[in-house]
Amino acid sequence: MVMRYKATKNYANSTLSKMVNLLEDSLASKPKIEEMTNELSKYFSITILLLALFTYIGWYLYSGDLEKALIIMISVIVIACPCALALATPIASLVGISWATQRGLLFKEAKFIETFAKVTTIVVDKTGTITEGNLKVKRKSKELNSQDLALLYAMVNSSIHPVSRAIKKYLEQEYESIEIIELENIEQLGGRGLKAEYNGQTLLGGNKKLLAEHYIELDSKSDYTVYHFVIGVRVVVSFELEDSIKKDAKEMINYFQKIGVKVIMATGDHEKVAKRVADEVGIRTLYFAMSPLDKVKLLTSLKKEDKTVVMVGDGINDALALSKADVAIAMGSGADVALAMSDVVVLNDSLKGIKESFIISRRTYTFIKQNLFLSLIYNIITIPLAMAGLVVPFVAALSMSLSSLIVVGNSMRIKTKEL
Repeated sequence: MVMRYKATKNYANSTLSKMVNLLEDSLASKPKIEEMTNELSKYFSITILLLALFTYIGWYLYSGDLEKALIIMISVIVIACPCALALATPIASLVGISWATQRGLLFKEAKFIETFAKVTTIVVDKTGTITEGNLKVKRKSKELNSQDLALLYAMVNSSIHPVSRAIKKYLEQEYESIEIIELENIEQLGGRGLKAEYNGQTLLGGNKKLLAEHYIELDSKSDYTVYHFVIGVRVVVSFELEDSIKKDAKEMINYFQKIGVKVIMATGDHEKVAKRVADEVGIRTLYFAMSPLDKVKLLTSLKKEDKTVVMVGDGINDALALSKADVAIAMGSGADVALAMSDVVVLNDSLKGIKESFIISRRTYTFIKQNLFLSLIYNIITIPLAMAGLVVPFVAALSMSLSSLIVVGNSMRIKTKEL
């Protein structure tokens, strides 16, 4: 038996290549605490050299022994080498990022570990984030003739939104043959739907908000997501669609709320659908019928209140809001523009990955602070001993190496906790 494989992408555009590039970029970036530590190391080195010089002068004046004064000065310089201080942050960040990568969580930059560890508010999208994003048509208002069917199919085929994809799939299953036609002047209207033209007629496909903008009144009430298709001013057909909630959504939301992180749902869907989903997963703060710009305004207002805001989304409508968040998280199956705007990518699409990302971030940040504390304690104890002439250069060298090993060993403990 002969098996044939066909490459659909070159290596540079493959998922593996993108993962490697993201990992390399994340390791090249530095958290704020590391930048601060590096800046501190500069002043620390100057301070140690001055202390060593004063130690040399003091011992020479005290003992009159040039060799002894020189040996003690060397001991001070060697024992205070800021290796442990310099390693405190990058080693912990490396361990944290590698652990996250093993769990299918890609941090684009190491600095987002520190930011995520300080999160106070999480804003989540609904469709494709809280819910599976695999909508199914529950019912349609009427049957379609062949011309209306062709126009509707062309409309939904022009969009990658989950609602459009669901209706397209439904039409392909329900109708044996559909005429393929091309529409003109297609516009993606964020948070509302689509607008296009065909033979001088305006076509609309989207929610009630889109229809209201074109002065089309429609008295429809539903507990589900509703998609209306309009030709001119005639409402041709309406679809009700339902989506299932991700099994780990409630667990993730409960976890963050228990530790004091506020969870907000911001969705473009109408009030009834939004409230039903929010109630089911336990979200207390809800914003509905939001356009992409409305989401941006929400994040901007939260940041003005000095909140550290994480945004979780997966669609084109979330891209602007993701760009405004302190940390932007995208699901791996999301739209390319959402992935491009994100800071963290959850490859397995599981909301459990968001919880794991936070735990890894917080644990890594905790160990960074532990490493810095250990480095500080080491220097507070050993430098005075060296200045007092109680440490010879050989012991100073061993002590300096041991301090670096302690920092590295402590960093390796990051991965010992079960997620």
